[in-house]
Amino acid sequence: MTAPRIAAFALTLALAPAVASADWLVMPLVGLTFGGDTNILDLDDATGLSNITYGASLNLLSDGGLGVEVDFNYVPDFFQRDGNDLVLSSSVLTVMGNVVIATPLKLTGQSLRPFVSGGFGVVRVKGDDVLNLFPIDRNLSGFNIGGGAIGMLSERSGVRFDLRYYKSFSSNTQDDPVVFGGPRLSFWRASAALVLRY
Repeated sequence: MTAPRIAAFALTLALAPAVASADWLVMPLVGLTFGGDTNILDLDDATGLSNITYGASLNLLSDGGLGVEVDFNYVPDFFQRDGNDLVLSSSVLTVMGNVVIATPLKLTGQSLRPFVSGGFGVVRVKGDDVLNLFPIDRNLSGFNIGGGAIGMLSERSGVRFDLRYYKSFSSNTQDDPVVFGGPRLSFWRASAALVLRY
């Protein structure tokens, strides 16, 4: 058993009693990315631009405030700028497994509930240029950290506002025409989500 699997197993055992009385929260989201940075070849110089992003979070959150979360995030056209035709298609997809710490329900009731979360996962980067000279297709390890607040509007539905930072880890890549040094990518995401409680 590898070290990450041992850590995940230990974390699951540690959190099991805390989430015994917990709610499943399904949260489809839409947001904007901003503040992007990369050393991957960016022909349109578009990494720092804002992009619409779509995604969802599946969250198991206890009354006491501890929880776990799987966060999916898809950013189309990440390396593209309007009016430039050098990049035909591009995207960034992130899948993260997070630990969540929220304000206990006994303090907030069903009103606004602040939280922080963070964890690790995969950052998938893709891009195709008009001449097919510099295709991008990378799976990078990465992390995310952020926070926000959940507000329930009824027994079963509410909203969540979230600000989150994503960053990939650099890895050694030699003789790669689309990467200057170990590939790295980072960006911020601000999002709003519909919360469905089960």
